[in-house]
Amino acid sequence: MGTGGPVVTAGWSSGWSTWQLVVGVLLVVVGALVGLRLHRWAGRGDYRRPGDEPRRAGAPRWLLPASTLGPALLWLALTLRGHAALAVVAVPLLWLLAALATVDLDVHRLPDRLQLPAYPLVVLVLAGLGWATGDASPVLRSLLATVLVLALGGIGWLLAPRQGLGLGDVKLAGLLAAVLAQLGWSQVLLGLWSGLALGGATALLLVLTRRMGRRDHLALGPPLIVGAVVTLALG
Repeated sequence: MGTGGPVVTAGWSSGWSTWQLVVGVLLVVVGALVGLRLHRWAGRGDYRRPGDEPRRAGAPRWLLPASTLGPALLWLALTLRGHAALAVVAVPLLWLLAALATVDLDVHRLPDRLQLPAYPLVVLVLAGLGWATGDASPVLRSLLATVLVLALGGIGWLLAPRQGLGLGDVKLAGLLAAVLAQLGWSQVLLGLWSGLALGGATALLLVLTRRMGRRDHLALGPPLIVGAVVTLALG
């Protein structure tokens, strides 16, 4: 069944073509180079501010393999389902999300200087894809989803306790919603709610194992990212 554009399509193809596999291999190579730079950046802690309380020394062990293999795997997962146009946005965004998760896990902050520039870039790329495919509906859906998530998240931030939803989490959710909305409204809900559920389950586990107190703050960015990426790959 066709949907009028390559961004949203139903069903799975029979297998990867040669060009998809070639691009996947190239992404592994590029991912390794980007991952090494991110690893050095995280090891230096360039994002830390005076007064921060770092929770680790050096770069996290998962950063290099995630940066190397993650984009290629996401590319193959999306193109296998006919979402090559969406992969143009989602795959490079994965490196930014890895950097954001690194910072949030270390100092519990999602820096504006990493997040805010991504907004106009994502909008421009999505608009270009809409123009190229002649279908503006996914772009409009992404814009509406972002506005709704930012508005609802802003209300939640105002009402949440100090240890709850952070403003950086709201901005991250809006960015993730823009990409998820390319697949549909159900993927926006599934991606964000699964991230929140994962965050809640993680917090509960940490409290039960006494690795976190009831009043301690949980880095919500990584669970939101995991929920969104898994939804993009499988949804």
